[in-house]
Formats: sequence, C-alpha cells, structure tokens
Amino acid sequence: MDRNEWYRTGENIRDQVQQAVETGNFTNLGKNIGDTVNATLNSTVREMNRTVETVGESVNRTVGVVGDSISRAVNDVAQGFTKNTPVQAAVPYKNRPEYRRPNERLDTRLFQRTPQGSVSGWVYMGAGYGLMGVSLLALIGTVGDLVMYSASVVPVVISGIFTAAGLFLGTRGAQFLGRARRYKRYVDMVKDKLYCSIQDMARRMGRSERFVVKDVKRMIQLGMFKQGRLDQKETCLIASNEMYDQYMLVQKDYEEQQKKLEIEKLTDERKKQEKERLGEAAEVIEEGKNYVRLIRQCNDEIPGEEMSDKLDRLEILVTRIFDRVKEEPELTSELRKMLSFYLPTTKKLLEAYRDLDGQPDLSNVAQTKREIETAVDNINEAFEKFLDELFREKAWDIQSDISVLHTMMKQDGLL
Repeated sequence: MDRNEWYRTGENIRDQVQQAVETGNFTNLGKNIGDTVNATLNSTVREMNRTVETVGESVNRTVGVVGDSISRAVNDVAQGFTKNTPVQAAVPYKNRPEYRRPNERLDTRLFQRTPQGSVSGWVYMGAGYGLMGVSLLALIGTVGDLVMYSASVVPVVISGIFTAAGLFLGTRGAQFLGRARRYKRYVDMVKDKLYCSIQDMARRMGRSERFVVKDVKRMIQLGMFKQGRLDQKETCLIASNEMYDQYMLVQKDYEEQQKKLEIEKLTDERKKQEKERLGEAAEVIEEGKNYVRLIRQCNDEIPGEEMSDKLDRLEILVTRIFDRVKEEPELTSELRKMLSFYLPTTKKLLEAYRDLDGQPDLSNVAQTKREIETAVDNINEAFEKFLDELFREKAWDIQSDISVLHTMMKQDGLL
C-alpha cells in the first residue's frame, strides 16, 4: 500500500469523527473506524503475502539449483574417494561419532523451537503501529481543524486515544520480539552443558543480573524453558530435570558439610569458652580424663571379675571428683595432691597388675596381684572420703546460707 492510501484512510477517519461530532451521534463511530482500519490492514497484509510468496518462490528455485549442484559435486567427490579408500571409510557423516556434534538440533523436550512472542510480536507490531499511523494522521487533521476552525475537541481526544492504543500494541509487540531474541541467546549459552551461571549470562548479554533473573523467571513461567529452573540462590539456570537432580544432590552434600563445619566450629567455641571459664582447672580436668581413660582401658584388658568391679568403682569415683571440680573450679587446689601422688601411683599399680595377669599362675605373681587388689580397695576408700569432703564443703556453704537467711527473716519479723 502506498502512502496516498494511508492518507486517504486518515482523511476518512477524520470525516467520520467530524460527522459524529456535528450530528451528535457517536453510536457507530467506533465500529466505522474499526472497519476502516481493518480494511486498510487487510489490504496491507494481502500485499505483504503476495510479496512474500514471490520472494519465497525465487528463494526455493535458487535453493533447488544450488542443492542440485552441491549434490552432484558431493557425489563426484564420494565416487573418487571410495575408489582409493577402504569400504568402512564411506560411513555416512551423521553416523560417524568423531564428527557428531553435541546438541546439533535443539532438544524440544527442554526448549521451545519457536519461542513464544516471535510470531505474535510481529502481529502486535504490525497492527499496533499501523493503527498508530492511521490514528496519528487523523489526529493531525483534527488538531488542524481545531486550531484553524475552532472545531470540537472530541475528535482530537478520540484520535489521541487510538494513537496511544496503537503505540501500546506496537511497543508490546517489540517487547515480545526482544524477549524472543534474548531467549535464543540464552538457549545458545545453556544448551551444551544444560546449565549456566546468571553472572555469565548477564555479562554476555550486557545486562544486570537482576534483569536476567527476572527475564528467565518469566520465560520459565511461559514454558519457554520447559524443564528450566533456577537454583535456590537464583545464581544459576538449570535446563533439565536430570541436571537439577544432580544439582540437588551436590547441594545436599554441600549443606551437610557446612552443617558439620558449623557444629565443629560451635563445639570448638564452646570448648574455648569453657576453658576460659575454668582457667587453671581446665588443664587439671583434662589430665583427669586421661586417667579415667587409662582405668577403663586396664579394666577391658584385665579379665578377672573381682578386679573389674574394683576398677568400675574407681572409674566412677575419679569421674565424679573431676565433674565436681568442673562445677566448682576453685576446688582445683584440692586436686593437686591427688594428681601428684594418688593417680600416678594408681596408674603404676594397674599397669603392673595388667602385666602380671598375663604371666603364669605362680605363687609370687598371685601374691603380688592380691596386694595390688588390696591397694586398689584402699585407693577407692581414700577417693570416697575425698569426694565426701568436696561435697561437705558445699553442704557447709549451704548450711551457712540457710543460717544467714533464717537470721534475716527473724530480724524482719517474718519468723
């Protein structure tokens, strides 16, 4: 369609608007304008189709000629090649693995071959900008009448509305086409590995990461990436369910490792705080734990049931003593004698008993073992008295507090 026909269409619309204003009848105005615009667009579409068909026929003829030439050339080369090479060299190109290219054709299970908006975008743009052009001509005419002849402002408003509507539709179509083009670029980035970082996509697109995330989310909602997902932190586009399952396994392992590291860190921090709270007592308690482990080890290695009972009792007593010191670090000084004499002596006796237990049952061996057993009984009694003294001091402190409280209540007349 030439420019004169567009101009005639604009004048027709202007006349219809002017007539409606003069008669005061706006009932069929919208229908008449719509029919005029549709007739103009239909004419344009028909001309475009004829042009496309003509071009298509020319292209098809050209492609056919070129294809025949290529086929003849390939056949000539193939015939000459097979004369001088073994039979297995004539395997078709597409079946030879060394020449097979990955993802040569787009996987329609994962991606839309024709992205959404690539067709509707052109329709919107054609209809929208066509309507805008016609309405803009009408708008110019009505503005001229308004300025020159003081005509009504209603035609100007109506023409402006149609112009704005056409601009909106055309812009919307351009947005659809832009999204379709971006989609094709996204697919090129992700189709080989089936994943791509948002940071890399944004860098290659020249856009912000926030824009790419929003853009990809919308494409996933529209089904353009049929199995596409973003990772939990929205830093990576994953194009297939299988790849996403692998990602989830890796993510799960990573989270478990992080939890372990956090637990270890928290444990180390608590140990550090506990060591700071205990001060000098921390070293004493750690030394006591070593003696407890030694007693348990000797108990496991000595088979006698009677001696085993004695060692069970000894382990319980030593453990309770050091637990008491852990609660009251100021009692550390009371343990110095135990650490400097009793426990080292106990360690020597237990190690000697363990060595003797593996010897033949001679009279001297049996006598020495009985003496060690008696010594362990004495050590247990000593440890019981020591533990009782530790708790007695606590009991005295409690009694003292009760006595003070009782005296204060009497003074206040509460008793």
